[in-house]
Amino acid sequence: MVTSAIKNKLHHTCLAVQDSFTSIVEQFEAMSVESFALRAADYRDVGTRLLNALNGITGTLPHDMESDHIPIFNEITPSMVSRLASAGLKAYLCAKGSYNSHASILTRALNLVAIANIPLLISSLQDDDLLIVDGDEGKLVINPDEETLDYYAQKVQVEELLRQKLAELKASVSQTADGEPISLYANIGVPEELEGISNLGCDGIGLFRTEFLYISRQSLPSEDEQYDIYRQMAERMAPTPVTIRTFDLGGDKLAPFGLGAAEENPYLGNRGIRFSLAHHEVFRTQLRAILRASAFGKIKVMFPMIIDVEDFLEAKHVFNHCQEELYSEGLAFDSSIELGAMIEIPSAALGADALAKECDFLSLGTNDLAQYTLAVDRNNDNVSRYYIQHHPAVLSLIRQSVLSAAKYKIPISVCGEMASTPHYIPLLLGLGVQEFSISPNNYYMVKAIVKKCDSKLSQIISRFDLSCSVPEIENLFFKELKHYYQL
Repeated sequence: MVTSAIKNKLHHTCLAVQDSFTSIVEQFEAMSVESFALRAADYRDVGTRLLNALNGITGTLPHDMESDHIPIFNEITPSMVSRLASAGLKAYLCAKGSYNSHASILTRALNLVAIANIPLLISSLQDDDLLIVDGDEGKLVINPDEETLDYYAQKVQVEELLRQKLAELKASVSQTADGEPISLYANIGVPEELEGISNLGCDGIGLFRTEFLYISRQSLPSEDEQYDIYRQMAERMAPTPVTIRTFDLGGDKLAPFGLGAAEENPYLGNRGIRFSLAHHEVFRTQLRAILRASAFGKIKVMFPMIIDVEDFLEAKHVFNHCQEELYSEGLAFDSSIELGAMIEIPSAALGADALAKECDFLSLGTNDLAQYTLAVDRNNDNVSRYYIQHHPAVLSLIRQSVLSAAKYKIPISVCGEMASTPHYIPLLLGLGVQEFSISPNNYYMVKAIVKKCDSKLSQIISRFDLSCSVPEIENLFFKELKHYYQL
């Protein structure tokens, strides 16, 4: 659109950029599907960055901001989140926002504290107000009294002591109380997280969500662009592995650049591996980049939204073809790279035996597995009470997947939110899970819980018939397992 406005309408570059992005933003804001409408902020961000670059503006943060200042935005963009983190700021407030927006995801990745979606925020505050941003409870305190200040000062001290205590676990071996090794990997969503992850002392990266390479761009990432990112990650994490999930695009994660139209039911639409197999050039470009980067460290490849073994084999066929291409071109790659599948659809869990026979590893995406098993949109507050990750039906599918992996002696990890939730960790260990891929912010907490667990867990869990009720499951981990996850 920009180049067309310059060539055909003879617009000045800045005007062409402004008009083009204004049109795109208005189209997204008009969409009825919230996950699509949220992408307006990403495109507004790109437009602003282009205009700043064209006008020689390098940043928009005031130079006198200090680390304890709390900036306030009507709407924040991903690039601004990155600038806040780089400037050493710790928190911000935002009148508009969503938990699942790219800016929110980046906020959590960079360990910033934020509260968003406060409609009357700007009119409620004045410069130099004293603010407390409580990210744990989603609470904003304006001009607190002395008692409130003392309370939060003590809370900060307690959290810092706990953080220091947990950080002491860095040099310790990840194993249960009776010596069973448990692998702990980190999830990563954006390359900016790599610095913190490489200092954790974890067993590697268990999930790199590569779809974020697409967000806030105006062109498809080239093979060389992707190769550079994957290579840097492989080199930085070597000799530990980096598990790269191929693009989980389409559906609710907007299909980019005209490659897919908005769908009435995006969660059941052309997303994940279906999207990749429908767009071979996009898929091949990514696989070639991954393969080239594998020459610089240990990389594993994982396919999302696999429905059954045929899905996996079709994706593997494309992967093998890319290997043949690189070999004929004389380009180096790891010929023994491992391929795995995500178990996040009930049919994949029910067919886990066939998948485990063909895959080098499996990974349980518990967020989507619960969503699809229970037919609940996990982002819809109207049905949130039905989104029960520990529902017996979900746990039965997890157990079946774990048993299938054990049968064929391949590893299986849990990379969803359950792996980073304290009271689920003993439950998962008792079900036989020996690998966790977790949020970096929760890494030491999970490690501390693992070190308290023991072999008695499997005996406790085995007493439970997973056709029992939800209250019985909750009684299990809120009473019988409580001492394992309390720190």
